[in-house]
Amino acid sequence: MPLPIDKESAGYRFYKTLNEDVRLKSNEYGEWDLDFENYDWVNVTGVDSLVNACIIAIMTRLDELNYTDLYEGFGCRIHELIKRNKSRNMIYQMEIFITDVLLNMRRVDKVNYVNVTDSPDNQNYYYRVNFSVTCIHDEDVEGEIIEESIQI
Repeated sequence: MPLPIDKESAGYRFYKTLNEDVRLKSNEYGEWDLDFENYDWVNVTGVDSLVNACIIAIMTRLDELNYTDLYEGFGCRIHELIKRNKSRNMIYQMEIFITDVLLNMRRVDKVNYVNVTDSPDNQNYYYRVNFSVTCIHDEDVEGEIIEESIQI
């Protein structure tokens, strides 16, 4: 049985090109997992689906899903930097890798900005990623601007 969808929502009616997805949520450690309500997955459409897709693309290692041609080249190179010494150049590389993965998404029209912050709230082993993208739209008008912040 498919997940219930709110067919009256603006996300479903005007942003069908952004697809549908299962909602993700983050815990206090920056780990992401599926969101459940009443023992079932929560379905999202429209802009919420795009936010999920961006998080999945950033958090997936490049070619991690390489077992099928469908996902060839999918993922982010940010994971190559895990054990490197911290530097301003590394922050710049992270921003470039995230920008590249967001630009490669069909649902993203343009990337407005990507900012990486080192050690947010004095958490030495974490980074905060703030990004803004403009999504594609079903009509021939400019899409909505999405801003999101994630901790990795």
